Amino acid sequence: MSGAPGRTPVIALEIVSSTLVALGLGLLIAALTIRLIYGSWTKTQAITFEHEGHPYLRWHDHRYRIVEALWSSGTPRRGRGSAAPQPWTPGEDVTIYYHARQPTHWSFDEPYRGTRVIAVVGLACAISGALLGFLPA
Repeated sequence: MSGAPGRTPVIALEIVSSTLVALGLGLLIAALTIRLIYGSWTKTQAITFEHEGHPYLRWHDHRYRIVEALWSSGTPRRGRGSAAPQPWTPGEDVTIYYHARQPTHWSFDEPYRGTRVIAVVGLACAISGALLGFLPA
C-alpha cells in the first residue's frame, strides 16, 4: 500500500507544525520553571557608603526595611572574571537587584536575562507552529 503522493507535503507540514508547538511549549515551561525555582527579584537603587574601611551598600527592600550589605558580598557576576566591580565613592547610587525573600542576597546583574530569551523564542515557536497548522494544504 502506498500513500497518496499529494499527502506527503501535508504530513511534513503537520510534523513541523506539531514539533514547533511542542518545542515552544517546552521552552515556555522551562523559562517559567527557572523563574519559580529562583524566586522573584526586585530592581532598586542602593547608596554606597564606607564603614570601618570597607565599602557597603544600603537600600530599602520591598517592605521598606533598610538593608545593608558588604560590597563584595553580592552574587558573583556571570561570565566575567571578577566577582564585583571596584567600589564606587561613598554617596553614589548603584542599581542592584535583590531577592525578595532574602534581601541580603543581591546582584549587580539583572537576573533571568537568559530566561526572557528562552520565553520569547518559545512563544515564537509555539505561535508559528500553531499558525502553520492553519495553512491550506
